[in-house]
Amino acid sequence: MAQGFNMGFRSQREWGWLLAIWIFLSGSGSGLFLLYVFYSLPLQFAMLSLGAVILGGAALLLELGSPLRAWLSLSRLGTSWLSRGALSVVLFVICGVLSIASASSVADFLWPDGGAIGKGLFGIAALSALMITLYPGFFLARNRSIPFWNTALFPVISFGFAIMGASGLALLASVWLGEGMNAIASLAAIVIVLDFFLFGIHLISMWRAGGAARESVRLLTGGPLNWAFWGGVVLVGMLVPLVIVLGTRSAAALAGACILIGAFFFRYCTLKAGVYVPAAVLPEGMDMSRLKRTSADLMREYAGMATGNANRRG
Repeated sequence: MAQGFNMGFRSQREWGWLLAIWIFLSGSGSGLFLLYVFYSLPLQFAMLSLGAVILGGAALLLELGSPLRAWLSLSRLGTSWLSRGALSVVLFVICGVLSIASASSVADFLWPDGGAIGKGLFGIAALSALMITLYPGFFLARNRSIPFWNTALFPVISFGFAIMGASGLALLASVWLGEGMNAIASLAAIVIVLDFFLFGIHLISMWRAGGAARESVRLLTGGPLNWAFWGGVVLVGMLVPLVIVLGTRSAAALAGACILIGAFFFRYCTLKAGVYVPAAVLPEGMDMSRLKRTSADLMREYAGMATGNANRRG
C-alpha cells in the first residue's frame, strides 16, 4: 500500500513564496547594478539596486529561520553554488555601499589617494552583482532529482529573467532615467522577446522528455499554476509591457511594474513546478538523471523488481 501511494510524482514543497521573493529581488537588484555600470545610469539606481538585494536578504533570513544558517552557507565555496552566491551577496552589499560612498560628496574624505580604492571596490561590487544574477540558475540546475531544472538552458533563462527584472526596476524609476530612457526601454523589449522564446524552447523540450519533466510543464500550462504562469508571467509580465515600450514610452513606469510582476511570478512558478519521484520508490544506486522516464516506465521497472524479489524468496 505504501509503495503504491509513493509511486506518483511529487512537487517540491520546501521552497515557495519567500525563496521566490529572494531570488526575484536579488536577481533584479544585482541586475540593475549591472545596468547602472554599463549604461552609466544616475547614482540613484545603484542605491535602488542595493536596497532591493538587502530587502531580498530579509526574505531569505525569514525562509532560513535563523541567521546562523545563512552564515553556514559560506562553508563550501569550492563545491557549492549556494556558498558562492552567499559570498557574492556579502561582497556586493559591502563593496556596493562603499563604492556608492566613493561616488558621493564624501569621496575625497574616504579616498584621499584619488579614488583608486573606490574604483577597486566598484569593480568587486560589479563582479559580485554578476555572480548574484547567475548563481540561482546554476544552483537549481545542479539538482538532478528535478529534471525541469536540471538542464544547461535553465541558468541562461534564469539570468535572462534577472536582467528582465532589472529593466523593470529601471523603468519603474524612469523619472531618474533622463536620456537613458530609450536605451533601457529597448533593452527591456529585447530581453522580453528572448526570454519568451528561450523559456518556450525549454517547455517544449521538457514536455518531449516525458516523466517528471512533462509533469512540471503540465503544472505550469494546464495545472494549478496556469493562472500564475499565463496571467502573471506571459500576459502581465511580458505581453503588456512589450506593447507599452514598443508603443508609448510615456507609460514606462507602468511597463516596469508589469515586468516586475512577471519576473516574480516566473521565480515562483519555476520553483513550485519542481517535480521529482519520491526517494522511497527508487532502487538503491539508481542514476537520478534517469528520472525523465514516464510513470509507465517506472511502473514496469518496479513490477519487474517485485517479481524478481518474489522468485528469489520462493
